[in-house]
Amino acid sequence: MTTRDTDVQDLVVAGFGPSGIALAAAVEDHDDTTGAAPLAARYLERAADSAWQPNLVLPGTDIQHHFLRDFATPRDARSRFTFPHYLQQSGRFYPFTLMGGYVSRLEWSDYVQWAARQVRGGVDYHREVLSVEPVTGADGRVRTALVRSRDTRDGTLHTVESRNIALATGHEAYVPELFRPHLGERVFHASKLLPGLAALAALGEGPLRSIAVIGAGQTAGEIVLHLAAQHPDAEIHSVVRHAGFRMYELGHFSNEVYFPDETDYFYGLEGEQRERALDQARATNYAAVDPDVSTALYQAVYQDRFTGRQRLHMHKRTEVTGVDRAPDGQVRLRTAEVFTGESGLIEADAVIVCTGYREAALPRQLAAFVPHLRLDAQGRPEVTRAYRARTTDDCEVGIYLDGLTEWRHGIGSATSFSQMAAKADTIHRDLRARLRRPVAA
Repeated sequence: MTTRDTDVQDLVVAGFGPSGIALAAAVEDHDDTTGAAPLAARYLERAADSAWQPNLVLPGTDIQHHFLRDFATPRDARSRFTFPHYLQQSGRFYPFTLMGGYVSRLEWSDYVQWAARQVRGGVDYHREVLSVEPVTGADGRVRTALVRSRDTRDGTLHTVESRNIALATGHEAYVPELFRPHLGERVFHASKLLPGLAALAALGEGPLRSIAVIGAGQTAGEIVLHLAAQHPDAEIHSVVRHAGFRMYELGHFSNEVYFPDETDYFYGLEGEQRERALDQARATNYAAVDPDVSTALYQAVYQDRFTGRQRLHMHKRTEVTGVDRAPDGQVRLRTAEVFTGESGLIEADAVIVCTGYREAALPRQLAAFVPHLRLDAQGRPEVTRAYRARTTDDCEVGIYLDGLTEWRHGIGSATSFSQMAAKADTIHRDLRARLRRPVAA
């Protein structure tokens, strides 16, 4: 059975995490300021709420961006969606000013959910968007799109029609092919950390004896520290392919890649130039840790050396070459030194894969729209500076890729909060212009 919403919306947003919330904030701030009739908007989110990285909110962890780079401050500091307004509303403004440093993940996650609750528009949780399909009129033109979604609780199907669509579904967890056949209770991606650890405890096999963590990014470092604290009698194996955990590129000038004008610069580059520029910028956000985590990890390893206990095993310049299961259920990782080829074996009760996330070349929800999209040589949608996919002349639907065009707009426009508000502002301005003067894309 499919339930159809008969009202045609101005905007449907698939995904109500940070990108979707930031766009909703831009929409509603505009409505509040102008006093105009509210934009007809719907927000669909497959999760039960808008919790930010709920399975990775670990004690002692913090965010890596300045708190003023929130949902709204860079766009309008007077907005009711800003982090300072959240602090004022919570009664913690003055205590927070004495804290210094970065905001804890716990508090930032609470801010994200608080901001989601401020949105007055229609938000439907437990609603996974399956597809976005063109609606063709009698004259052959596509003026609206039909969004099909499924309720994750009971499987019921729903549809809603809209003049504009924003895909804000985020990047997908990436698991190397080697590990995929073994995914389950003992092998899981870092995005499932807390429920994964809870499921292991529910097996009733007693304390974990050995845990392997694959990867060298911030998440991997935080997980190693968390496991060492929560499982003091377990051996923790950290497996990285280079000489150890590296720190982010924290230079002031290099981190200006997260400024909006850098997005203008990046967007103006040609294909190969963009790839080189993105490669330069990756060290500011990927496959590295911040100074706090680097120091804590080194201190933990040093403490092991001092006590002679060696619970933390840092497998440097090591890659996993094979995965299988031992008779007792343990996971066996066959390894090789990346330069000498020397082989090794790690046996673990659990393997946590911290291999990051990937951006789909073409979001699967847009498969039905391919005949109406202009694609580049790599099969990716051509997108405007306003994050709107270029469409054929017979299509008037605005399709925005919100947080899904790092390859085209640069590192600051993907998962980082730094440009969340600016990106939403750009999309919102383009959207309003289209609604005022609807023409073919």
